[in-house]
Amino acid sequence: MTTIWVDIINPSHSHFFSSLLPELQNYEITITLRDRAETVGLARSFGLSGEVIGTDYRDPLRKTMAMMYRTITLFFRVKNPDYALSFENGMSTLIARLRGATSILFCDNDLKFHQKTSSLQDLEMKFKLMADYLFLPRACRERFSLYADPDTIISYDGYKEDVYIADFKPDPDFFETIPFRDFIAIRPEALGSFYVKDKASIVPDLLRLAERENLNVVYLPREMADFAYLRQDNGVFIPDSPVNGLDLCYHARAVLTGSGTMAREAACMGTTAVSFFPSKNLLSVDQELIRAGKIFYSRDAGEIIDHIAGACFDKKPPDLQRCKRVKAEVLSELVRIVDED
Repeated sequence: MTTIWVDIINPSHSHFFSSLLPELQNYEITITLRDRAETVGLARSFGLSGEVIGTDYRDPLRKTMAMMYRTITLFFRVKNPDYALSFENGMSTLIARLRGATSILFCDNDLKFHQKTSSLQDLEMKFKLMADYLFLPRACRERFSLYADPDTIISYDGYKEDVYIADFKPDPDFFETIPFRDFIAIRPEALGSFYVKDKASIVPDLLRLAERENLNVVYLPREMADFAYLRQDNGVFIPDSPVNGLDLCYHARAVLTGSGTMAREAACMGTTAVSFFPSKNLLSVDQELIRAGKIFYSRDAGEIIDHIAGACFDKKPPDLQRCKRVKAEVLSELVRIVDED
């Protein structure tokens, strides 16, 4: 039987692969996970079981050492798969090459190519370009084609978020875990990521202004350092355990995030979406949604709060049929590769 190794290293990847893997029943699947933010908790909640190997840190030196340790551990721990499947994970591609496996890498972050921040990130990008197949949203194909072999690129008409929104069903018990009926969700910037240059956060200002406007906040810290932004907890709720971000996006008045994934989730679900990503250089997928008026971008906390204060709470339901078409396109290409190779 064909064997596929799946390495899940970030929370959104738990969502993504929880949608794809149940469709791959004809293959033997092995899963490994990285302990970062809600990654493991979400994976478990979606029924994805696998060995947890390694963790992540904000400090650049500790982050680098952790990445090196995890890569070496995976090389010796993972058995010889036929395929290696991952998202934005150059280490998985490297291990696949060393083990003689075919690597299939999903990506949507073209910012890392031209926003240089560290030699380790540059090295990781070189590993990513070693992938046998690169699955990309059509919005970022042009930028990736400047660096990757065009013959390895498979593009699809949509976003990675469409793939798992296609299966979304609102949790009827959601409001048993959230104390508000009317709220906004705030997710801080990923300041620990190598590709983020600006290390200043506007979250303290957002929380202060949200309190001034009597907006209830569901706050989703990434790391322990993010708790320092809270000077008081008036109108702010932090979930005790990982919450399905799609339920948050579905029920929220607005979603404010310092990185792209949650903004794209909200945008694809018809919810007011705000990105305050700490750079004027944005991913192609985000630029496309901003041009379409589906994401509002700003680094001005006052401007953001003014924008969402007037947002209509009577939003349209997500276009699941469009999401299902995107998922079907991705899955069809994936199965074709595995079955034809």
